Amino acid sequence: MKIRIALFLSLFSAICGVRAASPSGPAATDTPVKVSVAVSPQTIGAGSDTVVTVKLDPKPGIKLNKYPKIKLQIPAVAGLVDAAEQSLGNPAPPPADQLDANYFHGGIDPLTLTLHLDPQVAKGPHDIRAKLNYFYCVAASGFCAPFKTELTIPVTIR
Repeated sequence: MKIRIALFLSLFSAICGVRAASPSGPAATDTPVKVSVAVSPQTIGAGSDTVVTVKLDPKPGIKLNKYPKIKLQIPAVAGLVDAAEQSLGNPAPPPADQLDANYFHGGIDPLTLTLHLDPQVAKGPHDIRAKLNYFYCVAASGFCAPFKTELTIPVTIR
């Protein structure tokens, strides 16, 4: 399995023109995409469901890849929330002669998922941790890289 992953990353890097180090790539503190999180309803009863919407807005000159998929993961937390996952994109890379088809053009649909809260969850505010993974490219330089970040999803139990 590790060999498959290594081969895939090598092939994908070659196709996208990934460079080992690029001065035109984003600095370590820059994020290539503005991420916003909305919860509806934000105040809910124990044992209820709430809908989380994560909107991605690439900065100018940034292209988000359809493959590998954009993935939002929320791990299960005993006594708080069940695990949930949502992804957006393609299950396989495009043919070599259609690489432009691998980028989202125009707006990107938000990721939405329903969270089920534990019936015994304590009242009050809670922060639910989530992981967001995506692959992006800088249009001007061809620099491409994966990006991983953690999100906080605020909910209040009444």
